[in-house]
Amino acid sequence: MRWVFLAITVLLLEGLTYGAARGVQWGFAPWLTAKTSRYVLWALFAFSNGLLLAVVVKFSGMGLKLLMSWLTVLWLFILAMLATWLVHLLVSKLLLVSMGASTASGYTLWGVRGLLAMMFVGLVGLGVYNAYMPVVRRLTIQTNQPLAKPLRIGLVSDLHLGRLIGQHHLKKLQAIVKHEHIELLLMAGDIMDDNTDEYNARNMQPTLSALVHAVPLGVYASLGNHDMYGHEAQIRRAIEEAGIHLLTDSRALVDQRLWLIGRLDDHAKYRKPTADLLPPNNQLPIVLLDHEPSQIAQNAALPIDVQLSGHTHNGQIFPANFIVKAMYRLAYGHERIHDTDFIVSSGYGLWGVPFRLGSQSEVWVIDLIGSNQSANISR
Repeated sequence: MRWVFLAITVLLLEGLTYGAARGVQWGFAPWLTAKTSRYVLWALFAFSNGLLLAVVVKFSGMGLKLLMSWLTVLWLFILAMLATWLVHLLVSKLLLVSMGASTASGYTLWGVRGLLAMMFVGLVGLGVYNAYMPVVRRLTIQTNQPLAKPLRIGLVSDLHLGRLIGQHHLKKLQAIVKHEHIELLLMAGDIMDDNTDEYNARNMQPTLSALVHAVPLGVYASLGNHDMYGHEAQIRRAIEEAGIHLLTDSRALVDQRLWLIGRLDDHAKYRKPTADLLPPNNQLPIVLLDHEPSQIAQNAALPIDVQLSGHTHNGQIFPANFIVKAMYRLAYGHERIHDTDFIVSSGYGLWGVPFRLGSQSEVWVIDLIGSNQSANISR
């Protein structure tokens, strides 16, 4: 699988590097000679493949993230170039018709370059904003079983605590928890970004513990694939030492009001079927934490009220959102299937690159009400 990922990365890198180089040559054509134009192409390929070589020889622990970030920057530049080209076609024709050839020529020389710069800076800014300014999504769900009293649940997935997501984001999450009066916080996998190195180096545990103490009924979590890539024991220990209740193919009774089930990620081939984790007494609502939404059809046939997942990041960078939609029954958002409500979050954190385009970091606030309570709910 890793070799497939590497092959796809190499193909994308070479293609995007060539596309970006052609964009630079087009954008700066009036000032480039044939020789300097070739230098631009060679320089970009040298830089791109230098980063690739650093990843292959593991020269730096940041190598992969730098390479992925560079890939994203190249893609954003190409998107900016395409948008600029389309606007240029429209505007230049309008100017030619209304103001004559000389005005159109002046616009072509300076307007196109200015527009390209604005488009690129705008896309980069939007990508950073979407990544680091989480939005709150609200939803009311009525369970199939009675509930003693309504319960407000917070859902976050894919924190990826590490170099790109840290103290500031945990403090912001704590502020959201307090502002939204969240009673129970659930983390649907990928708590850490592959290991605990940056988590420990930046002393995040006190901040994560403060978040846990801010939630009246506590914080419960399941593991995701990035929590199981060779450092599972350290990650489990870090999560539990922060005061989080970790559910690994196990269940917990929360405040005598609902059952909470947490599954191992399907990266673990030894994980149990969901049916084996169901409580013997299903007179209370059941909420399932299942990191990857890969078994929605199977779980929809079980007496589960709500399934909470993440993993997909809603693609994180356009057009990957369309790719994950093709991969999963529900890749993002909320859908009621049979008698179960499924929610797949785009994630609170991010993976690989400090950008989101076509998706946004988020926290779900879910008001859970029982079958014995009335509410106007839009399905």
